[in-house]
Amino acid sequence: MRNRYKFFADIGGDTIEFPVNPKEYTIAYPTNHKTYNILDIGEVIVPRLPSLMEVSWESYFPGNSNDPFIIGHEWREPAEYVELIEEARNHKEICDLVISRRDAAGGRMYDTNISAVITAFSTTERGGESGDVYYKIAFKEYRHFGPKKVTLPQSEDGQPAEIQTQEDRPVTTPELRVGAAVIANGIYFSSSYGDKPTGNANNLQTTVSRIIPDASRPYPVLIGGNRGWIKADQLQVTG
Repeated sequence: MRNRYKFFADIGGDTIEFPVNPKEYTIAYPTNHKTYNILDIGEVIVPRLPSLMEVSWESYFPGNSNDPFIIGHEWREPAEYVELIEEARNHKEICDLVISRRDAAGGRMYDTNISAVITAFSTTERGGESGDVYYKIAFKEYRHFGPKKVTLPQSEDGQPAEIQTQEDRPVTTPELRVGAAVIANGIYFSSSYGDKPTGNANNLQTTVSRIIPDASRPYPVLIGGNRGWIKADQLQVTG
């Protein structure tokens, strides 16, 4: 998987690229179907909604920037990766996880692009490999949700209360601004001029980091810390 694949995580507004690709990685698509035994029929299955996607792999953070396996990738000190990941796990942060794929000829394939939380992270240091930090990491997909509070009216005498209707309040559309929560779709780029595509968002839930008010910039909105630049009409503002 050399440098044909790239693994990114947007953690706390800081986008990190994992420096060495794993030998293999696992993406699980579990389901929550239920099976029952019914008299005179036998076993039946009742389809349910898909469960949360799970992504995991093993690799290492090289202690030397000249490590041959970081060709085409960024390098940081191993302690920096470990600190960022542990802080995200301990503070229950929601991360944006991206796996960017290219075929043997260098052509773009499909991306895995999900919001996720870190469910497991462990490190190992091996004798004779001073500076290198081996790790195992697992992510689980995060789906945004919110409780809706309903207050039921009650009368003093215990009788059903009379409900009075009110005129609907005008609905205001959230404006695109720095810090706004958005859902992104489509290709995003390394610069606001669209120099190089760096990923393809598919209902990616993220935030706006910067907006350039310049009509000459085709991709004036930066999302996800430093993930990439995108058009305003590719974003749905949610908050």
